Amino acid sequence: MFITSLALLVVLIIVLSWVAFQLYAGKLSTQNASSPHLTPTKQTDAPTSTVINAAPVPQVTPPRRDSTMAYDPLHHVVLLFGGTTTEAADAQQTNETWAWNGHGWKQLHPESSPPALQGTMVYDAASQRVILFLYQVQSAGKVANEMWSWDGTTWQQLYPATMPAVIGASMAYDEARHEIVLFGGGVPSMRTVTMVNTTWTWDGMNWHQQYPATSPSPRSGAAMTYDAAHQQIILYGGTGDGSGVSSVASETWTWDGTTWQQRQGTGVPFQDQNVRLIYDSVIRQTLLFGATNSDATWTWNGNTWVSVATHGAPTAPYLSASTYDDAAQSVIVYAAQGNSKTGATPVPQTWIWNGTAWKLQP
Repeated sequence: MFITSLALLVVLIIVLSWVAFQLYAGKLSTQNASSPHLTPTKQTDAPTSTVINAAPVPQVTPPRRDSTMAYDPLHHVVLLFGGTTTEAADAQQTNETWAWNGHGWKQLHPESSPPALQGTMVYDAASQRVILFLYQVQSAGKVANEMWSWDGTTWQQLYPATMPAVIGASMAYDEARHEIVLFGGGVPSMRTVTMVNTTWTWDGMNWHQQYPATSPSPRSGAAMTYDAAHQQIILYGGTGDGSGVSSVASETWTWDGTTWQQRQGTGVPFQDQNVRLIYDSVIRQTLLFGATNSDATWTWNGNTWVSVATHGAPTAPYLSASTYDDAAQSVIVYAAQGNSKTGATPVPQTWIWNGTAWKLQP
C-alpha cells in the first residue's frame, strides 16, 4: 500500500514537472519574439523599406544655375539653396533647400525659408550655423539685402544693425580669426553697376567694415575660400568692369586678417571670372577649376599655382555651386546649367573630386 502510494506520488511529480517545463518554454519563446534585446527570427517576407540604415532613394534636383552651397559639419550634410531653374523658357528663381548626404540629393521642407534671391553662403563655425547672404535690388541704386541662418532644421532671418549694400560679393569663413569675410561686389544704379572693393567682417552679431592698407581693385564675382594650411583667405579673379573678362580676372590675392596682399609671379591658370576655389583638406591645398574654356584643375601651394589635372573638371557652362564635403573628404560640385556649346537640354549633374581626379556621379 505504501509502495503504491509512493509510486503514484513519483508519477504525479514527473507529470507536474513536465507541464511546468512546457509552460516556461512557451513563455520564453514569446519573449524571444518581442524582446528588443534578443535577436528575432529573420522575416523573409519583410519589406525592404524596413532595413535599418538603408540609403535613401536619391531625388532628382531640377536643373538650375547660380545656386549656392555649403557644408554643415554639425549635421554632416551638404546644403544647397536657391538658384535659377532652366527647365522652362522663362527661367524662374527658386528658394528650395536641398541636402546631399553622400548618396544622393533630398529636398528639405523647412518651416521657414528665405525668399527666392541670389546669394552666397558659408558655414560659420563660431555660431555653428550656415549663414546665407542674399542680394536684393529694390530699385535703381538701392540694395536691401537679407541674412538668414540654418540650424539643421529650418531657416531663421537675421537682423544685423549694419548690412553691406552690395550684390555679387564674395564670402568665406576665416577659421583662424573666427569670422566671416565679405569682399567687393557691385552697387547698382539706373543703368550700370559700380564695382566696389570694400572688406567687411561678420562677428556673429553684426557686420563691421574694415579699412586695410592694401585692397584688390573693385570687382564682383571673385572666387574666394579659406586656406587652412596657410591660415589665410585666397581670392582669385572676378569681374572688374562688368563687360566680360578684364585684367582682374587673373589676379591672386590673400587676406591675413588685417590687409590684402597681391601675390605676384604666381602664374595665370585662367583669365576667367567664373572659376571656383575650394580648399581640399586631404591634400591640404586649394583647388581652382571651372573656367569657361578649360576643364583643367590647379592647386595653390602657398606661393604659386600648380597644374594637377589638364582635363576632366566641370566647366563654367555646367557650373552652379561647389563646396568641400568633410564627411566624404571630397570636393562636391552641383552643376546643372547645361552645355552652351552644343545647345543640349540642361540636366542636373553632381561631380566629386577625390583628391586626384573628377568623377561624374550616376
